[in-house]
Amino acid sequence: MFILLTGSAHEGKTTACWKAVSGIRTAGGKVSGFVSPPLLSAGGVKVGIEMLDLATGKRQIFARVVEPGQPATVGVYRISEDAIEWAQKVLAAALLSGADWIVVDEIGPLELRQGGGFAFALQPLADSVRIPNAIVVVRESLADELAERLGRTDVVRVQVTEKNRNQIPARLVKLARSTRQ
Repeated sequence: MFILLTGSAHEGKTTACWKAVSGIRTAGGKVSGFVSPPLLSAGGVKVGIEMLDLATGKRQIFARVVEPGQPATVGVYRISEDAIEWAQKVLAAALLSGADWIVVDEIGPLELRQGGGFAFALQPLADSVRIPNAIVVVRESLADELAERLGRTDVVRVQVTEKNRNQIPARLVKLARSTRQ
């Protein structure tokens, strides 16, 4: 089963995904891959994006908000090339791990339209034999484009909204359990 976890910016996609990972593990599932939570200042302001390896718990800074006048990779962010290399290794290890579920958070315009960021994940994600079960976070506005690009026939879309975001982790766990029956 290939779950596209969609929603608009700041709706809670990463949080829902992270909570679902915990629930899938509690239900006996093995999960690998990575989530990309916000990096917050002491005052709670988003200053970047972190990456968390779900298999090891190791963290890496993926991107930082640039200062005015500084060059950005995408939007207001400067992406670390070291983090991209690290993410490639995390995904490679996930593919070899025998995980029940692979998580990739998040595929966006950088990957789909510029070939940057986590674009390296697109080819393995398209292979339903190599990755039979996945949760991929993507903005709602890009979900159709990603689904078409991957060409998988087992896509299930789950949209996160402000109203349903607290129920989404349980829904994802229920979907994950259905693949083990």
